Amino acid sequence: MAWLKSTAITLISLFPLCASAEVSVLRSRESNFDVIPPGFTLLGKPSGEATIGIRIALKAANNEGLQSKLYEISTPGSASYGQYLTPDQIKPYAAPSSDSVTAVTSWLQSQNVSAISTGPFGEYLSFSIPVSKANDLLSAEYTNFTYSSSSSSSQAIQTWGLYTSSYSIPADLSEHISLIHPSTAFAPPMNRNSRTVVYPKAGSPSRRAASLEFGTRADTAPASCETLVPPSCLQSLYGIPSAPATQSSNVLGVSALQSNWALESDLELFLTENRPDMSPNTTFSVVSVANGTNPQETGDASFEASLDIQYTVGIATNVPTEFIAVGYSGIDFFTSLTDLAEYLITADEPPQVVTTSYGIAEGFLTPSDAGLMEQVCNSLMQATSRGISLLVSSGIAGSCDDGAGACTAGATNLTLFTAFPSACPYVTAVGSVTKVSPEVASNFSGGGFSNYFSRPSYQDTVVSSYLSSIGSAHEGLYNSSGGRAVPDVAAQGENIPIISNGQHVLEEGTSASSPIFASVISLIDDKLIAAGKPVLGFLNPFIYSNPQAFFDIVDGSTPGLVPADCPGAEGWSALEGWDPATGFGTPNFDALAAAAGL
Repeated sequence: MAWLKSTAITLISLFPLCASAEVSVLRSRESNFDVIPPGFTLLGKPSGEATIGIRIALKAANNEGLQSKLYEISTPGSASYGQYLTPDQIKPYAAPSSDSVTAVTSWLQSQNVSAISTGPFGEYLSFSIPVSKANDLLSAEYTNFTYSSSSSSSQAIQTWGLYTSSYSIPADLSEHISLIHPSTAFAPPMNRNSRTVVYPKAGSPSRRAASLEFGTRADTAPASCETLVPPSCLQSLYGIPSAPATQSSNVLGVSALQSNWALESDLELFLTENRPDMSPNTTFSVVSVANGTNPQETGDASFEASLDIQYTVGIATNVPTEFIAVGYSGIDFFTSLTDLAEYLITADEPPQVVTTSYGIAEGFLTPSDAGLMEQVCNSLMQATSRGISLLVSSGIAGSCDDGAGACTAGATNLTLFTAFPSACPYVTAVGSVTKVSPEVASNFSGGGFSNYFSRPSYQDTVVSSYLSSIGSAHEGLYNSSGGRAVPDVAAQGENIPIISNGQHVLEEGTSASSPIFASVISLIDDKLIAAGKPVLGFLNPFIYSNPQAFFDIVDGSTPGLVPADCPGAEGWSALEGWDPATGFGTPNFDALAAAAGL
């Protein structure tokens, strides 16, 4: 995968596509705070006695080789299709050389750094030391920054972090070290990709009238589904079966990062009201990762976790559901994603499907974050190579997010962008649609072309066709030279009723779409396991090989948060075939099952 070389926060270009998987020499990795990402404010120097956790990433042996192997085992028709890898088989690709481990470990030990923990394959070294010692170790000057966001795409967020304007390491270690975190790369906190509104809601948000019909599909959904979309509507729209799944080995994972919690009592009430054919006592298991928890007191639940667990358990009937509680509030998003990936890579029996509803818009990131994104994305590649389908919500800022400061009224240098980790080419990005007769693109659905990740080969044909069809539209406003295109698929994402802390609320966002789509895939996997076949695993080569398995969305657009007088304000339009508003469209269960050989 191609990656940007960046040695300084000030090295910002409009569309920085990365040309090498290597990070530049770190002997004198200089950067400064002339350019600070939106939302960050300088606080001052911390106490030298304060503790800082540091992670040093070592260069992997063969990420390109693992990518090739992943595509080989995930592409229908390949002789190796479905022959997913074990951790032992991943290790030769992911592990650093023994020389790298020895060199960096010896250096740390010579500086009296002890209690060093390692990643699954030794690809990173982690330790905690006083800030004063970190400054000496790295010739750095760690400084406190606070982050505050009140972007209209998310609820207000406040947190803080330690960063340094520069650091250095011994010259002979530059060939071994990929990056050091935290250092010069800012790490904004994650956003949940959904919004909460009052329930019950009278009517749905206005959208421009749909002009095309989709055969007889829409006639199967009750008219009430235009304004409220419970599980019964999704079953009607997408042909999702209500019959219980039968395979106990088939597990659906729900990632819950940074103290987002779900109450069993909320799920019980939700099932009672929305799935009377299911036992209200149906529940989920909890896995703790990086000291994650899931307390059960009223008031503990978050809207995000409530949504995710209710639209997995409540859609994927009888599929064992695993709530993966990762970390706690205050941990930066890149660390949380790395911890999640590490669990999926090392678990004896990881879930076959995992949904994640969190992300960061690329407009909040700088080229200095490229190394962190690469590291996390490669970890997600390792996870998918085990045969895990990773589904990620595409964001709720449409084609741009005004919280990043890029979409001010009258702007002439507007950049349309995507979000992370949905832009990682090893996950399946899920956008949102609304209405049912027909479905149309939700105006907030995240999508577009990444400014950091290059376009994977499985997208070349359909994305080239789309770009040809739009001609000069948005010219100069997006990365038209080969950025990863988002989303891959879509599902309903508006007027979604949930119960959180005993209260009825409506959710909207791609955070609803991802667990819904994940549930569909999990039910397909159940049938595959029952038939003695491998699960779908990394989905994207399968998806791009089978466009007939989706309901194409041909109306709506994604202006998101772009002011009306900005260039590109209309966002991306849904057109016939793949598009950056809805991908290939929404799932057709029977067609997906047929494409999977069932």
